Amino acid sequence: MTLLLPLGLLGLLSLAALILIYVLRPNYQNKLVSTTFVWKLSLKYRKRRLPVSRLRNILILLCQILFLTSIAFMLAKPAVPVVTGTSENEKIAIVDASASMMIASDNETRYQRALDRLGDLAEDTLELDDGMLSIIVAGSEAYFACTGLTSADTDKLPAVMDELAGACEYGSADIDGATELAEQLLSRNSRAEVIYYTATVHAGPGSFTVENVAADDDWNAAVLGVEAVLDETNTYTFKIDAGCFGYTKQMNICCELLNPNGVAGSFSAVVPEYFSDAEGQDRKIIEIPYNRFQGISEPIYSFDSLTVYIEENDSFQRDNRFYVFGGTKPVLNVQYTTNDTDAFYRNAVLTAREELSAWWDIRLEEVLPADAATEGFDLYIFEGAAPDKLPEDGVVILSNPSEVPADAGFELAQTATQVPYDTPIEITGSHPLTENMEGFPMQAGVYRTVITAPGYTELLSLDGRPVMFAKNEATAKVILLTINLHYTDFGFVPLSILMYNTFNYFFPPTLEKNAYAVGETVTINARGENLSVKPPENGEILNFESTPATIVAEKPGDYEVTQSGMAGTITDRFYVYIPNDESVISRVADALPVISVEETNDDGYDDLILWFAIAAAVLFAAEWLLHSRENL
Repeated sequence: MTLLLPLGLLGLLSLAALILIYVLRPNYQNKLVSTTFVWKLSLKYRKRRLPVSRLRNILILLCQILFLTSIAFMLAKPAVPVVTGTSENEKIAIVDASASMMIASDNETRYQRALDRLGDLAEDTLELDDGMLSIIVAGSEAYFACTGLTSADTDKLPAVMDELAGACEYGSADIDGATELAEQLLSRNSRAEVIYYTATVHAGPGSFTVENVAADDDWNAAVLGVEAVLDETNTYTFKIDAGCFGYTKQMNICCELLNPNGVAGSFSAVVPEYFSDAEGQDRKIIEIPYNRFQGISEPIYSFDSLTVYIEENDSFQRDNRFYVFGGTKPVLNVQYTTNDTDAFYRNAVLTAREELSAWWDIRLEEVLPADAATEGFDLYIFEGAAPDKLPEDGVVILSNPSEVPADAGFELAQTATQVPYDTPIEITGSHPLTENMEGFPMQAGVYRTVITAPGYTELLSLDGRPVMFAKNEATAKVILLTINLHYTDFGFVPLSILMYNTFNYFFPPTLEKNAYAVGETVTINARGENLSVKPPENGEILNFESTPATIVAEKPGDYEVTQSGMAGTITDRFYVYIPNDESVISRVADALPVISVEETNDDGYDDLILWFAIAAAVLFAAEWLLHSRENL
């Protein structure tokens, strides 16, 4: 716009100058003639030719005006907008970077074959003037490796291909995310071709051109999962999910059980199984009872670990082994100290033990106050009694304590307060220890007033005064209940819920389960301090300052979780395995997405300089021709 304005003014000025020349130019010339006759004859001749001369002059002026106008337009570089179809030579390549692409034949993985074909596509595309290439990696989370490479970017291609060489992962392909990225590019050019390099067979190609990079001799043997099942007798049997895909043969399923029932040593079992794709027997669930293990003659109620493996030279080795941990449940020792024959907390502990049997081996020991220990237990329950000093290695419940331990950090009134027996106990706020206690009858008639309790959280109140407190600090984990259970309708159910919540709050299971697929989020609870996770194959140790902590399992193998608790160092382990869909290479996956985008066009301009140049040349020639006819 800044260029067109002065050029337009220049054109107008040139036209004004031309018109001024014509206005100032004389219309006739004085001539001397020899005789009157010649003069008269000349006048007669000029009068006869006057109309033609005037028309010629007008045409010459018009040609000059149009010539100058054409020159002005040429200097302004005129163009008109046009709409054209977008290029068909743009390619959007999606590379499957999932674990199944690591399957190898003839010392070449599927992923390498995909990169080789992608390299050929890149060379062919970037040789074209309107060629354009974008590459999307469909790993656990899809991302762009490059976008909009053209023939001018050929030198960038080697670096992109080098980066792609290490992009294959152990998880599944995020094809939905890759599709969304492809849609972003297709919204600009709907005629671009989307090419998907994969070895997975899909029920339909969707909007993709599928390049299958699988080899005819690909096959895979895999241990897909192992479950340690506790039966009604609280003993274990093992269920093994195994398969052989792309090949028919008999394989040995090998098991190594470590330290069963506390007996040191490794005990093995070998189970031969026949697998056949053609007969629909490519995947089986195999049950291994205790008597399949050599040297084991009694049911298994505990073990340190179980390793299940297949020794086969198949196309992919990373899924031939599976570990099971957690067969020996951690022991939680509970000491219950009371003089009361009713033993209100006994049944509550036993009920919680049953509910949490999959995670803990809760062992209860009941003692009289004179025999109470203050170390060596995970949970101490003092009912109607109290130690001189709080234990330092476990959680302490003080229920209607007879006195205040020296380091308890609270003060109680000397005498009890009596209220009507049916005075309701109310929940104060929201807290994990009182979760799910609402709706059950809770009443009491006798309690002791807490004068001060800094650092404690109020949980229950009676007659408008707090009667239950909790503290959860690194060096002090205490529950204080000041009501007298003899004068209460607290009820068995609320007390059992409180005990269940106590275990979950102070002793949360470190892991929700013992095996996770690659790509899953692992939530790690801590019942201690200094939580750390050691990945497999000497990976970098992860440290966490707050819990629960979460990690995304990106690599298969054995992970070790370590934390420092009040009673010492606690170690747990979990196993991360290849997702089953990546191991079952003969499966037919869902159809690929159908992409719906609006048809796009390129907005461009057609250059008009040539046309104005031609017009200027024609006008110049016309003016010259008119001038040449002036004397005729």
